[in-house]
Amino acid sequence: MPVRTSPAVMAFPKSDALDALADGVMATDTGTPARGPAIVYVNDAACQMTGYAREELLGRSPSVLQGPATDQVVLSRLRSDLEAGRSFAGQAINYRKDGTAFLMEWSVSTLDDDGGRPAYFVAVQRDATVPAFRLMQAERHARTDSLTGLPNRAHVDEILDAGSWLSTRVHSAVVVDVDHFKCINDEHGHLVGDEVLRLLARRLTASVRGGDLVARWGGEEFCVLMIGDRDDASVLGARIVTAVSETPFETSAGPLTVTVSAGSATAATELDRAVDVLRAADEALFRAKRNGRNRAEHAA
Repeated sequence: MPVRTSPAVMAFPKSDALDALADGVMATDTGTPARGPAIVYVNDAACQMTGYAREELLGRSPSVLQGPATDQVVLSRLRSDLEAGRSFAGQAINYRKDGTAFLMEWSVSTLDDDGGRPAYFVAVQRDATVPAFRLMQAERHARTDSLTGLPNRAHVDEILDAGSWLSTRVHSAVVVDVDHFKCINDEHGHLVGDEVLRLLARRLTASVRGGDLVARWGGEEFCVLMIGDRDDASVLGARIVTAVSETPFETSAGPLTVTVSAGSATAATELDRAVDVLRAADEALFRAKRNGRNRAEHAA
């Protein structure tokens, strides 16, 4: 995208204090009918958060930070609030220079010129990805499955009740179940079955992204809560299936070939509650079982 030069870049009343803030600060001009707002100022924290150097952002549209999972409904509300002279506060998925997504929490206000006319839009920005998942990890030790070391279902229920996973519209769930687990227990004994579950927990944890939460859902069933869209969830489900099946599990009974089935679902207009997303993921899991196991399906 070409950089738009703007005389407002030099005119914005920046202060050394802004560069000392831990939160990102980005200011744009108000734009013209021929173009939208252009960035006229960013502080050091905003550069660190986005991965862009200051000179790479000045003069560009703030849309440079947007991508496929950015919530257009939130952006529409942002525009409406600013056009009506109101301040805006919200959260949306944005993208760093290297393409990685992060959950940005930001507020935007209008800065008027000496004549009382809107001159700049000033946004205070914060990377909310880490705080959101820090909430997920709260009390982990008290809510841990003793066999696998993963969070248990009670812990997941607390996360869902707290609403941290629902703080963004772009969230998905993947439910994973061991294929023919009863046969493993019947043929090799429950102690070997326990070994399989522990090894599976490690393989699941190694397969997900750093911010995803893996939990033991019950019995031989596991779930993953993630911030991401349909494509992210589908890719993760397929990656889990492959990671489990491609290498035998080394157990006390010898190497065992283990497979899993996975079902995933993503929040949508008709799936706006956590219980609905998880139910849809569970239904996709059963469809994967019916279609031959050792496969992943996404909710229709």
